[in-house]
Amino acid sequence: MRKKHVAALLLGFLPLFAGAGTATAATANDQSGRYCVMVVGKAAPGKASPVLSHKCADDMATATRRAGMTESAASDTLLMEWFWNANNNPPKLTRVLGKYGPCDAQGYVINVYDDWTNQISGFNSYNDCNHVAGYDLSLQQGDYDIWEQHNPCGCTLQGWVGSFMNDRIESFRIRAT
Repeated sequence: MRKKHVAALLLGFLPLFAGAGTATAATANDQSGRYCVMVVGKAAPGKASPVLSHKCADDMATATRRAGMTESAASDTLLMEWFWNANNNPPKLTRVLGKYGPCDAQGYVINVYDDWTNQISGFNSYNDCNHVAGYDLSLQQGDYDIWEQHNPCGCTLQGWVGSFMNDRIESFRIRAT
């Protein structure tokens, strides 16, 4: 089953977190904490984007530092923020950063791991990732919903994914349209 949401937003300014830095080589993952930072690479055809780093902590600054980045560095690109609860209230957040820059037509394929599987209630996507498909199985399988917004920020702001996909998402494909 498929649903599609298209919205045209006229936003003159949207403050975005651009924080990222150089990721370290793939390291052991640490998923304990309310805030996580995951760095992904580009996906090979039919595969998920490789996870290069995935670190969590009780605050975003520590999670960012554990992922091998500083919040003021800018070599990795913020692609998405996942919300455990609709509109991130109360906050529990994962930031997904792209090692190879913003979304293009190919985009990124992101599998949802660990305790985030089937727990996402909302998300924001940034940096030209204005077409987001969320699937209820890994590797773009199963039921899905599509959210697409055309606006100056090149983003998709989806505080709540809706009742169809709430707490069902196991993978995303994000790209530019």
